[in-house]
Amino acid sequence: MKVIVVGGGAVGLCVAEALTSRGAEVTVFERDRCGAGASAGNAGWITPSLAVPVPGPGVIGESLRWLVNPSGPLWIRPTLSPEMLGWVARFVASCRRSAYRRGLAALQQAAALAGPAFDRLAARGVGFELHDAPLLYPAFEEPELEHLSRVADELLAAGAAPLLERISAAEIRVFEPALSERTIGGLIARVDRRVRPESLCDGLKRAFVAGGGEVLERSPVDALGRDGSGWIVASGSARRRGDAIVLAGGVASAGLLAKLGARLPIVAAKGYSRTYPSEETAPRQALYLETPKVAISVFNDAVRVSGTLELGARGLGLSDRRLRAITAAAQQALPAWRMAPGPRDWAGMRSLSPDGLPFIGPVPGLAGLHVAAGHATLGITLAPLTGELVADLVLQGRSSGALASFDPARAIGGYFKRPRATTGGPR
Repeated sequence: MKVIVVGGGAVGLCVAEALTSRGAEVTVFERDRCGAGASAGNAGWITPSLAVPVPGPGVIGESLRWLVNPSGPLWIRPTLSPEMLGWVARFVASCRRSAYRRGLAALQQAAALAGPAFDRLAARGVGFELHDAPLLYPAFEEPELEHLSRVADELLAAGAAPLLERISAAEIRVFEPALSERTIGGLIARVDRRVRPESLCDGLKRAFVAGGGEVLERSPVDALGRDGSGWIVASGSARRRGDAIVLAGGVASAGLLAKLGARLPIVAAKGYSRTYPSEETAPRQALYLETPKVAISVFNDAVRVSGTLELGARGLGLSDRRLRAITAAAQQALPAWRMAPGPRDWAGMRSLSPDGLPFIGPVPGLAGLHVAAGHATLGITLAPLTGELVADLVLQGRSSGALASFDPARAIGGYFKRPRATTGGPR
């Protein structure tokens, strides 16, 4: 079977590798170079303890307060665009507690399968930098510690295994001596892991090509269309025919679907990071700072500070204000860390659905067309699992129960509004 994957980030490469390992003939179209987008500078966390929907109770109130402070952790860019207004209306509806609980249960079900999917990826020979070390949630004030404890209780209520354990100030500072003396305690997630996302994408690309896959980098898709019972994808002079297509290009996936008359509600969620070289005063454990929503990742030779979720972003320009905000949060939590000058600054676009759940599955009304997008901050966590689920669906027509909540049919609309030619593909 010939399959075309559009998008060469962590999700797209995991889909391509899973398909190839099952015997499919696969071509990946990537507009830049593989792994250069949202996968190039994120925290790289495999985090069941953070597998929660972005919309939830209290989020709207917080975002309204942050509206006048664009350096806050969540910012919805003001707009009068009908598409964005419609997306925001759905987002607001998804902040209801009942909707949040359903989304939390779905993400926890998927997150429980994420770690084993990474193990199977490694067993197939994909090489990447992996860290089996706990994730720490330090608290600096009593309300923050109480909030973290409520989060742990919510995860249990959603059916998750015990993921978060409360520990004292002395215990958490044994794990991470660089933490501020203001730390009053916190939580520890012993089952969470981390990968260096750049190494994951590099390893996936190498394994995919070694397995016979074709990668077309710097090849943005100009057009896609039906060709008899199959599909044609075109980028400049490059044209490939496939029996099936998987759109795994984040926000761009919605644009390609729109050309086929289908509307998928996805917006860009811009995030930032700073990557510093490792040195003796740097932290040695990964940390999540709850109040500023800042992640601190420790890799073999670097420490990465990342955060913010800017919804409706229009470009990849770096915001000094946002970079300073995440740096200040890390420095306040880790006052002894002497951050080296000249860090590598990054901004990337993640794709976010209005209910905070990814879109994984077939596009209704367009046989052979599938989507794997909208993973928001869980792109790394769910990438290998997404690859396996999509491969089973495309090659065997087998749909796992884990996909039920992620079905694009829950939100997609407009298909068959304006029928298109079904022969010859794009010209």
